[in-house]
Amino acid sequence: MPVSFESRHVRFSLPGRPTPLALDGSVAAGRISGTVSQGTARGTFSLRPEEAPDLLAREIFKTSAGLRGVVDDTYGPPRLIDLETGEVHAPYPAAPGFVIGSGFASRTPTIGTARFGRSKPKIDGQPTRRVPVRQLEVRFRSGTAVLSGTLSVPATTGNHAAVAFVHGSGKTDRAYLPDLQALLLRNGVAVLAYDKRGIGQSGGTYPGESPTTETIDTLALDAAAAARFLAAQPEIDPARVGLAGHSQAGWIVPLAATREPAIHFAVIFSGPTVTAGEVDLYRNLTSEGERQPALSDTAIDAQVLARGPSGVDPIPWIKQLTIPALWVYGGRDRHIPPRLSERLLRPLALESDRDFTVVSFANANHALVETRTSLTSKMLRTKSFAPGLIARVGEWLAAHALSGRL
Repeated sequence: MPVSFESRHVRFSLPGRPTPLALDGSVAAGRISGTVSQGTARGTFSLRPEEAPDLLAREIFKTSAGLRGVVDDTYGPPRLIDLETGEVHAPYPAAPGFVIGSGFASRTPTIGTARFGRSKPKIDGQPTRRVPVRQLEVRFRSGTAVLSGTLSVPATTGNHAAVAFVHGSGKTDRAYLPDLQALLLRNGVAVLAYDKRGIGQSGGTYPGESPTTETIDTLALDAAAAARFLAAQPEIDPARVGLAGHSQAGWIVPLAATREPAIHFAVIFSGPTVTAGEVDLYRNLTSEGERQPALSDTAIDAQVLARGPSGVDPIPWIKQLTIPALWVYGGRDRHIPPRLSERLLRPLALESDRDFTVVSFANANHALVETRTSLTSKMLRTKSFAPGLIARVGEWLAAHALSGRL
């Protein structure tokens, strides 16, 4: 990027919309500090030199074996994901580069090395090259709130299919489940990942974690606004804009799609189709994967069915959907009831006027990570997303003319 120096004054900018990010700073005490602006948004920044074994940034690399993605997760260590097989490992700094740990978030035993610097990046000793991806820092309006995010667009010709990635519950920012975002980008789909309202750089008031009618309504309005923003971008095909999301997005995406004509398809990972009350009871009975449940899956599902629905119910919205939609579940999910969610979807998927697809991976958990047990603690040592997950999503995107080449 171009940088201007004038005495001890430094100016540079980063690509963004509706305007670039403009950074204006001065050098003092070994730092560059100053102000940053984008449109009417204002903030400050501070940069300082620091020793590092090598560059590590969110990127996609091409190796002789296919595509690998480096993703940076706010809630854990960065990860190196094989975008062909779903195998995933955490890289840990070890001069002059990184060592590759044996699992999702485990360092030992190490299984290889990597370097991601500007010159001659290597993974497992094999030369790699960066796959060009354009990234724009963006802001868009949802009601009175201005939301902030990053739009990643494959650097190939033509207009692209695109998704806005919708969050699960909690105070999540744009780095929420970046592996699933990389999966979509790997298939040539542009991805808008945004900070939830009131979180990170997004304005507005955080609506809370509890899935009340008001919370889901607010978050669905934000998802619809993200889709409208995407449809107006010059690199994006407005007829191929959709929503993708995880967990609580199972309630948010269908509601947004019933309201917003800019939404033309949906991809939902581990999204409940049962009511909020049923999810709460299921989580109580499964301890959300913190310990092994006392009851079998069959007994847990039976208790949830016996209690019956209560709270937010997405089925009326799902029944209104006329767009293609893909739901993906893990059989060892301890956060939402996968079998009961599928039970509601499958009869709808058989209706002649619908284009619904439901896919389940028996040994995957809520994050769609392959696991021998349902315990969250064991996930940290696993080394793969559900085998077949990447291929199955890619097949669905290709069948609906949504995929492209990186």
